[in-house]
Amino acid sequence: MIYSTSTMAKLFNERIIVHLNEHKKLDAFVWRRRVYKVEEVLSWWREPSAWWDGEPIRLFARIIARNSHEGIYEIYRAGNDWFLDRLLD
Repeated sequence: MIYSTSTMAKLFNERIIVHLNEHKKLDAFVWRRRVYKVEEVLSWWREPSAWWDGEPIRLFARIIARNSHEGIYEIYRAGNDWFLDRLLD
């Protein structure tokens, strides 16, 4: 059998609450009333927006976070709001 090593993503684009530590670093987030502890930030990037239509630039982070199990999540900030964009399997 041939097994794929590619990653599947589940898209959500749901609002989350992000907690920063005393050094303004990602510490945890709340999604669907559950707290996820940020274990590691893997990368940061910005994606362009339709600024001419008033859309804010989105600042993304790919993180490893843990609740009952560890997972890789992509979250982003748009203006003052944070969103869970996707969960990578």
